[in-house]
Amino acid sequence: MTVRASTARRERAHERARRDILLASAGVFARGGFAAATLADLAEAAGYAPPSLYRYFESKEQIYRSLLDLLLEELAATFEEPVDRSLPLAARLEALLRSQARLASSRREVFSLLAPHREPDAPGAPGKHPLTSFHDGVSLYERQLAAWLRRNAGRRELRCPVEDAARVIAGIGSAFHHRPPADGREPDVLARLAVDLALNGISAPGRAGTNGTRGAAT
Repeated sequence: MTVRASTARRERAHERARRDILLASAGVFARGGFAAATLADLAEAAGYAPPSLYRYFESKEQIYRSLLDLLLEELAATFEEPVDRSLPLAARLEALLRSQARLASSRREVFSLLAPHREPDAPGAPGKHPLTSFHDGVSLYERQLAAWLRRNAGRRELRCPVEDAARVIAGIGSAFHHRPPADGREPDVLARLAVDLALNGISAPGRAGTNGTRGAAT
């Protein structure tokens, strides 16, 4: 094995360990909040001795911020997935939200850190981050959705400005991401429902909505 290959292998192992620590730490932060969590708690959850954690992170604050960075990176990646422009807009949106719903399902504890009732800007929390609060997270999500719509939706496919469409979709999508229905519906079902609500509203078939339009089937 060459020196370069050995170095690359160590770097990959280091990154895997960092990722494992972050995901294990999410549960600790989600259960007790940032202020209550200690490095000992985080180390125990990840299966490390507390001093060993310093090989990967300098502090509890860095772990928390890195966890939010991981979520930011993974969410951003969903907007870069290939889009089949030959499909109807509803199908394109559903593919996007399905990917995001699956991410939210697999990262439930990380998403819970940004729930509306939890504000990490409280005393003792780490400094400002693009995902520091629920409202900041939704605003960022809106901007990413607007950019995605500009790239992947035709001008005649939306009857409102892109920014308004992104706000509606972000509101519905983020609601399901942070607090899924208690009946345990699968991410694919939630993605389909979110798109239907965003494009067709909540009125029943054959019923006129408040704006005079007809509702779509649920």
